Amino acid sequence: MQYLSSQYNININCIFFDFFKEKDQEFLGRSWLMDPEEVSERTKPSKGASPWTGIYYVNVGDGEHRSWEDCKTYGFLSAGQGKKYRDAIQKLNVGDKVMAYLKGKGYVGFGEVISPARMVKDFTLPDKTKLLDHHLVQPNISNNQDDPELADWTVGVKWLHSIDRDSAVTFTGIFSNQNVVCKLKHKPTIDHLAKYFPINSY
Repeated sequence: MQYLSSQYNININCIFFDFFKEKDQEFLGRSWLMDPEEVSERTKPSKGASPWTGIYYVNVGDGEHRSWEDCKTYGFLSAGQGKKYRDAIQKLNVGDKVMAYLKGKGYVGFGEVISPARMVKDFTLPDKTKLLDHHLVQPNISNNQDDPELADWTVGVKWLHSIDRDSAVTFTGIFSNQNVVCKLKHKPTIDHLAKYFPINSY
């Protein structure tokens, strides 16, 4: 698969599943043979793809370590608790346009990156206060804050339009991806989002 993907630009990959059990709870973990985003970047666009508009898809990762409410209120996006996730959020640069996606809900925000990724303990708001000094909906974003590899890394975002989770924009077949960051190229998704977010104005 690696040979076909790298030498012939075939959009092919392999996913591994691991089963875990702890007492009465069962868990299913998954991992990819190759980074799905790298495979996508070097292969031909799939059906429904269009030239890149310059907008990045960003998975909010709402849950155990971060909350969309915090991201919306304090102007940031974050990823971490593992090197892979840290590296992904570090791909974003000042000036990049981002669409925030909330898993299981839909798209909730369109904005512009205004500060590069830094460890969450060092992330400050425009008023110079530190994010972690505020009362957060999900305080677990501070977990592992002193470990450069495991800490959450945070980029500042100026939201050009953001909405509550219950108003998330979606439709059957809308683009979503397990990656933290990837280029948004799916034309039906872009056309639909343009009805709700000012993506054509920037």
